[in-house]
Parts: sequence; structure tokens; C-alpha cells
Amino acid sequence: MQRADAVPVQNVHETTFCEVYRGAVCRANGFLSRMDLRETFATNLRRLRNKRKWSQDELAFEAEISRSYLSKLEKGTYYVSIKIIGRLADKLDVEPAEFLKRPAERAAR
Repeated sequence: MQRADAVPVQNVHETTFCEVYRGAVCRANGFLSRMDLRETFATNLRRLRNKRKWSQDELAFEAEISRSYLSKLEKGTYYVSIKIIGRLADKLDVEPAEFLKRPAERAAR
């Protein structure tokens, strides 16, 4: 079964700037599959928060943002600003780039 967002790989070098900008491009079973950067950020944010065993309320309080906004970020429904990435990274004691690492990049480390 082919995913709706998968594109058959014909020439990997034909990826346009727009495709890269809109989402991270991943290879899976001979297809290029997109993982939206919001989804990547949301997954990593949730993972890092859970690793510290913090609730959304605790992280939101520490980062001085509302719990509802944090919830939307973790669902991938809101875009995040660089300012908020900095606050979250500081409170979770990680580098800001950790939020945008795709699963394959984390596994390689």
C-alpha cells in the first residue's frame, strides 16, 4: 500500500528547493516520503518532554508559555517561533537543533 504523500523515486537529485523547504525528505521502500517539519518538531518535543518526565503543565510553566499552546505544538497544529524553540531547548537542556532531527539522524548518533 502506497502512502498518499509518497512520491516514486525516479531521480533523487531532482528534489526542488520547495520540496525540501516544505518538509524533510526521507527514503522509504523505494519512495520519497515527506515528514513535515512541524511533525518532526512535535515528535521530538514530546519525546524530550517525556524523557524528563515532565507534564505539559510543568514544561509550559518553565518555558513561560501556555499549556494549550504547548499542546498545539506537540500535536503539530501550530508553527513554533525561534524564540520559543530557544526557551524550550533551554528548559529541556538540549540544543535547539535536536527538535528538527529526523528519526534516522537520531538513530545514527
